[in-house]
Amino acid sequence: MTQEVAILGGLFNAFLWGSWAVILKKLDHYPVDAFFLGLYIFSFVFVWMIALILLGEELFREMAQAWRERPAVIIVALFTGGTFVIGVRITLTVFTAVGLSVTAPVQTFMSLILGTSLAAFVGGTPAALAPLDLIVACLLLFAAAMATVRARIVRDRLLFEGAASQLRDAAGATSRRLIAKNIILVAPASAIITAYPLGLAYSLQAPGRDYGLTPLAYMIVLATGSLIGAVLTSGAVLTLRRQWSIFLRAGWAMHRYSLIAAGAHYGGNIINAFATGALTAAVSWPIGTTSQLWTYIWGLATGEFKGAPRKSYLLIASGAALYIAGILYLRWALLRSA
Repeated sequence: MTQEVAILGGLFNAFLWGSWAVILKKLDHYPVDAFFLGLYIFSFVFVWMIALILLGEELFREMAQAWRERPAVIIVALFTGGTFVIGVRITLTVFTAVGLSVTAPVQTFMSLILGTSLAAFVGGTPAALAPLDLIVACLLLFAAAMATVRARIVRDRLLFEGAASQLRDAAGATSRRLIAKNIILVAPASAIITAYPLGLAYSLQAPGRDYGLTPLAYMIVLATGSLIGAVLTSGAVLTLRRQWSIFLRAGWAMHRYSLIAAGAHYGGNIINAFATGALTAAVSWPIGTTSQLWTYIWGLATGEFKGAPRKSYLLIASGAALYIAGILYLRWALLRSA
């Protein structure tokens, strides 16, 4: 796969990553943990079907060889799958409690800056790509994310500025405590999610490394770990709340949302794995963070910004321009280093 195709693939997988969570708005009173567990059950089946159809017996031969030569490759991929799912579930809880605009700066910083740094340290970067160029690209993408976050803050300020001051004062102390509590949660959750690029950096075949799994074999292990993580988290919650009957009796009307989300989520993961094989995780992961832009575009499409001030739309447009600038700069740096 050429770098151009890999970058385009990375942008498409960012679209998929930034789109599946919009389905949460369709759940009504259906438990989020029931949806979440269904998502990873369908993801597990989806990835296994694709891998078996395309690789057949070669899949098992590759896995056996990897286990004989370097078992850590499989162990790390399995651990990655289970770990990042826990981080995603915690993040969804925090976003639901206090909103994206409050927690996104912390989550974006941890995901983009920390995730990229660790991936570069573990898996390296494309030959001759200057660390400064990668830093500049990440800063542009971080600025883009902050512009879109600011757009939501401006929108929220307008929507709530008509509230009575006494109501705001009464809720102020409680709101501050709630926000502080959830920001404390989102930092470790975001750090946990960085297991995803770390797993790619270590266990996936990439330029300059003589070991690792091919993309589909890696996805098999990752999806297996994800299902284990989902059972341990959402399965435990369903047990504690005695909601297993809701999950088991939901029927197609609700399970279809998990199926659609699984196709977008793990479809994006598969594309990202192939892109990483050409670019390394240190480059493909920052490209994947453009998924946040699609979250806001879906917000525009579903009317979340209806009645918002012009400044909100200008900030979203600025964020989009900065995302494009970051990707173009990264591509220019890769061309220059070739």
